[in-house]
Amino acid sequence: MFRWKILAGAFVSCTATMAVAQTTTRPTDPVFVRAQALVSDGNGVAGRALIDSVLAATQPSARLYPEALFWRATLASNAADAESDYKHLVVDYPLAPQAEDALLRLAQLELARGDRDGALTHLQRIPRDYPRSKSLARASYWTARVLFEKNDIPNACAANANALSRAAADEIELRNQIQYQGQRCPSPATSVASAKPPTIDAAAPSATNAAPPTPAVTATASSTPASAGINRVEDVKAVDTVPARVALPAAKTDVTPARAATVPKTATTASLGAKYSVQVAAYNHRSDASKLASSLVKRGYAARVDGDTVPFRVRIGRYPTAGEAEKALAKIKAKHMSGFVVRAPET
Repeated sequence: MFRWKILAGAFVSCTATMAVAQTTTRPTDPVFVRAQALVSDGNGVAGRALIDSVLAATQPSARLYPEALFWRATLASNAADAESDYKHLVVDYPLAPQAEDALLRLAQLELARGDRDGALTHLQRIPRDYPRSKSLARASYWTARVLFEKNDIPNACAANANALSRAAADEIELRNQIQYQGQRCPSPATSVASAKPPTIDAAAPSATNAAPPTPAVTATASSTPASAGINRVEDVKAVDTVPARVALPAAKTDVTPARAATVPKTATTASLGAKYSVQVAAYNHRSDASKLASSLVKRGYAARVDGDTVPFRVRIGRYPTAGEAEKALAKIKAKHMSGFVVRAPET
């Protein structure tokens, strides 16, 4: 418990300095910049009081409210207060731009207390619920870090490589962290050296003691030398399965012209029947998805829950073309929500 408090306290103190760097893609209200500056200068009480005053004067339905929750959590004096506000933001404001960062912070808190599985649960939600998130590279980096602690080296290295591929060129500090962490992965040269050479079937002739090819082999494998022919799957198969006296027939198709013509027609009909929607969230539990869909319906959106198994996707509208769905997405984003266009079945 004492170790958890020390680690969590260190996490809370460093997240205050990381907050502006991680949210530069979104304009920050000046009042939160001022609060962060106060905390950084050692006047945490005044900085947190400023955030509290914003929350007290703001309606929970206003756009500013989830942003204020995020900053109060980021500038909290202890891990328990930070965790409470991050969870409030994730559960009640999943469409807020700060929700994905809140999931990342919750994962870091779980890791600080030693709950690696809990950390992975939060981290795995980021690419699933927010596939276009600006935090994907950072989430992959932390996923790799958790997997390294679990001694799952292959998956950790894969996650770390994914993080490096997603990190922007100007994210110098993050790229340095990813590359440093990647030193724990085996180098490609080591992996190749440790791999066993492929074995050749003893029944197949080698380059040095191969018997002269029979007329049947010569007719099947054309003029390719025997030493090259044993490495070609089609040649080995021809030698093993085709008798010398049987000539290979010309390739035939059992599809009649009328039947072949109906295949693309069916595929085209299926694609024409598809509709486009805007997906705004996905959940492991239908109850969570239904709660969000009901909330969106009350706000005038044609929202529904798609899927009979996990994940349960919350989608808005059905549009005949991708262009119309993109226009609907633009209007949704104007309401400070995030989402992306998907192809959804008509029924």
